Amino acid sequence: MSKNIIIKKDDKIGKIIFNDPDHFNPLTPDVLKEVIAAIKDLEDDSEIRVIMFLGKGKGFSAGGSYAFLDSLTRLTPGEIKTRLYKYFAGAVKAIKLSPKPTIAVVGGPAVGAGCELAVACDFRIVSEKAMFQEIWVKLGLLSPLGGMFLLPRLIGLSKATEMFMLGTSVYGKEAERIGLANKCVPAEKLEEEAYVLAQELAESAPMALSAIKDGLRRGLESSLYTEWEANVFAQAVLFASADFKEALSALKESRKPEFKGK
Repeated sequence: MSKNIIIKKDDKIGKIIFNDPDHFNPLTPDVLKEVIAAIKDLEDDSEIRVIMFLGKGKGFSAGGSYAFLDSLTRLTPGEIKTRLYKYFAGAVKAIKLSPKPTIAVVGGPAVGAGCELAVACDFRIVSEKAMFQEIWVKLGLLSPLGGMFLLPRLIGLSKATEMFMLGTSVYGKEAERIGLANKCVPAEKLEEEAYVLAQELAESAPMALSAIKDGLRRGLESSLYTEWEANVFAQAVLFASADFKEALSALKESRKPEFKGK
């Protein structure tokens, strides 16, 4: 059993829980190596429809600890690229490229790499105590994990520039207001509200959700014509699916469809 993360499977919902609450769940290559493996395990489990990320205790993840960051001064640029970002960038990519819906459940600080992991998720449900910070500039660094691409598309260039160039912190209600969070709820209702969303996604059509994720992600860099072509093909595949036939039957019979992802 790992001490770094906890993996839970609750019906159709998989949970990856960062498990060092005394230090606000810091991230290291060892932790993220396990996160990547856990994502793969949940993706390979046909019973799991949704992947949730949570932090145990009062924080989501404070990013790298001081001791970890200090250790980086003794690595060469090549070592940092091959030994460090193999797992940091690898975890963000695993989340962003997952065919299954992902939800970040943020009840406290999500700082640096912790913020980047949350931003890579499809949904962010937060409490009023949530705090997002791209702290890199305060360390003389930049964000290398995709946030500078994704955040402006979530919250606009002006606010993203503040977060990256000033290290501005964004808290729960403001995160919801600017589009960084999908929903901000009282702390005591955070997991309950996130679970409601997860259940709704879990009952939806898996093939359609995966195709929608792919289209939205691809559309950030694509052209309208390319998307017309790609999405018409994806739609043709979905029309041929058993899930589409089940949806039609359920509509005719005035009942809720039972999607199988086939």
